[in-house]
Amino acid sequence: MSELLTADGLADPLPVYRRWRQWARDHGRHSSLVLDHADITAIYLDADMSAARIGNVIRSAPEDVQSTLIPLERILSSIVAFQDPPDHTRVRSILARSFTPRVVRRQEEAVARTAVRLVDEMASSGNRDVVAAVSSPMPALVIGAMLGIPDDALDRFAAWAQQLVLFVGSSAPSGEDATAIADALGSMSVFFGELAAERRADPTDDLLSAMLAAADEDAVADPDVEHITDDELFANALFLMTAGHETAANGITNGLIALLRHPDQRRRLVDDPSLLDTAVDEMLRFDSPIQVSARLCTVEKEVAGRLRQPGDPLVLVIGAGNHDPANYDIPECFDIGRAPNKHLSFGHGRHHCLGAALARSEMRAVIPLLLDRFPRLALASDGPLDWQPTLNFRGVRSLELTW
Repeated sequence: MSELLTADGLADPLPVYRRWRQWARDHGRHSSLVLDHADITAIYLDADMSAARIGNVIRSAPEDVQSTLIPLERILSSIVAFQDPPDHTRVRSILARSFTPRVVRRQEEAVARTAVRLVDEMASSGNRDVVAAVSSPMPALVIGAMLGIPDDALDRFAAWAQQLVLFVGSSAPSGEDATAIADALGSMSVFFGELAAERRADPTDDLLSAMLAAADEDAVADPDVEHITDDELFANALFLMTAGHETAANGITNGLIALLRHPDQRRRLVDDPSLLDTAVDEMLRFDSPIQVSARLCTVEKEVAGRLRQPGDPLVLVIGAGNHDPANYDIPECFDIGRAPNKHLSFGHGRHHCLGAALARSEMRAVIPLLLDRFPRLALASDGPLDWQPTLNFRGVRSLELTW
């Protein structure tokens, strides 16, 4: 996996995936890497595959800081993406009730207004870094408003979320990463405790109020059944901000990079806006904002062509699955009209991303607006881009443009 964190691997992981796939053809399946679309899909649907992997992340940290992180394992393990049934079912049911298609549709006008405001500000300010000006603030403002995060707290909240990304996305978290996530989660717990108390006393029309209300109603209706805890609410609110921010921000930026590097496809989209939906899915497939996920096998069984034992880790290489030649015609071709396009960028099965519709909505709002507003939009440099050094979330830290 370390190959993906080299300068070449960050710049373009596809040659790494090709080498891994060729090695698997020559020598048999990899011990832990899962590269094929069909195998990844099957693992997502397999009840014997566990998502409870935070303990592994903590144990990969330096031994001298692991004791600092052990108390945080309870909070991090409360995040729905790292839970199995029945806890996953219990927590996701609350989030799903508060994150319905109706809620997303209600946000679409706000998404469009936010996109226009940010692009206008970028044009007038002369800020040529689209990540700082548009891609990063856009999802922070949208999901922050949905959760009811006060505007003056968004920067702090985004910083906490970024610490979570760097910690979970590292193959071996450093002592600095461990200290940062411990500090971030401590501050987050205090912040959310105070905000939850305010929302319980005076509910508003936001996602956090809805989550609290749903949890409290369930607890009153059936007090003998285990219900979502405040730790779970806080951890998953942070996770919504993290996943909602990183997936949408990186989706916008990675999609824009793909279009600017494929001028024929850019012209095709400008000439035929009806291709926007398929274009967004192709952007998500071609350079997915999520490149790697993981599962743990819980029983002895054959998985992805090899006999697995309880506790065996499986690394789901989403980026490779999205370029599987057995599943896609010319997978390394960027084709905005590609259909069908059942990519894996939002997961699958019970762990399919709750915010997928919102992320697509933000990409649909921002990317055509940028292309329309700046007909001569181009990358400022043909040189290497500043990719974030993480395995799972893929995105650049900055992207200078010219117009």
